[in-house]
Amino acid sequence: MAKKEDHSSTESGVGLNPTSENTQVKIHWDSSGIRSAYANVFNVTAVREEIMLLFGESHSLDKDEKGVRLTNRILLNPFTAKRMLPALQNAIQKYESTYGPVDKKVSIQNRQRTVPPLRLPPFESVEAVERVGLLFELLKNLDLRVGFECSFKVLEKTFLANRFLLAFKRTSIKQNPHEKILDICVRMSMPKTFLETFEQNLLEATLVGFGIEEDEATCVVKAYLEFRNRYEEAMRKKPNQPDPYVSHLGFKWDAADNTRGALARYTCFPAFTARDIVERLSETFYQHPERKPFEIIKGVMDLASKKVGRDKFLYLEVNEENNPRSSFDINMYGANFRLEELYPFFLEICRHYSIPDEQFHCLYDPVRTRTFGHVAGGRDRKGRDFLTVYFGE
Repeated sequence: MAKKEDHSSTESGVGLNPTSENTQVKIHWDSSGIRSAYANVFNVTAVREEIMLLFGESHSLDKDEKGVRLTNRILLNPFTAKRMLPALQNAIQKYESTYGPVDKKVSIQNRQRTVPPLRLPPFESVEAVERVGLLFELLKNLDLRVGFECSFKVLEKTFLANRFLLAFKRTSIKQNPHEKILDICVRMSMPKTFLETFEQNLLEATLVGFGIEEDEATCVVKAYLEFRNRYEEAMRKKPNQPDPYVSHLGFKWDAADNTRGALARYTCFPAFTARDIVERLSETFYQHPERKPFEIIKGVMDLASKKVGRDKFLYLEVNEENNPRSSFDINMYGANFRLEELYPFFLEICRHYSIPDEQFHCLYDPVRTRTFGHVAGGRDRKGRDFLTVYFGE
């Protein structure tokens, strides 16, 4: 049975009582049946009994023609429509006061340049604070251009937001990159067994990453090697049906006790379309009791597919040695979504896992204009069902 959430509202746009404009009504919102759809065209018609809103997407037919595929029809009584109008105007005013005038000539790229850099999460444990400080001290003098990414992981009644990753091109270190990268690993207390595997694979790696994350009890240090050249090789060997390949290695260890760790292998399926990914998730990760996360991910992918096409995603599966982790990762940076465009989906995630809205909004509100990157899910190394959302600059 879908869980109902209790949230109060006195928003004038609710439109439940057309005869009492000034009466505050307590509203119990139930989002269990909510659906999201992307639209870039609309039409409004009116008859005596109702106002009809039509939404859809435009597409080019030929040089001089455009077509519109209608996707949603919303029927409102006139009282609700009238109450909706000032609420919509108020939302646009708030949008423009935050992001500037709505003008087609202002590109997304130009708006994003005004956004300040992502901030580090507020780490709490002594181990985490020490490791974060050491990592940035080690990177400070290397004069690197670093990509920065944050994330939040959601489990049942657990919301983990103290997490970040940074990455750089191995060749961006001009002198002795091999030795300098290995020195970072040693200084960050990477286990010796991991260090040997890391060194064996370092010269083939195109990107190197480091990160820190806190969970309920531990601080985990992470190092990654990414092999982008393997994608090109797989596509060259079999352009129509490339074979899966190991695209990343992830080295993860406990900051307080580096004898506790896990080596993760990320297998890329380069030929997967959105349809392939949905089928794989349904068959491998989500059966009947866990359909809600599947429906949320499918909803995000459907929205992204309408925007950029169904073959623009990168699908990975992840396994770790000596623990039950079995998870997936779907890279959707190509859709160029801002987090706020996917807000309903994030609320569904939190409510499915029994996360209070207030706890989610403490993270979400300051970063809502950031770029949605990828979503991961499945079973973590403790065997728990989870979803993780990653976002970047």
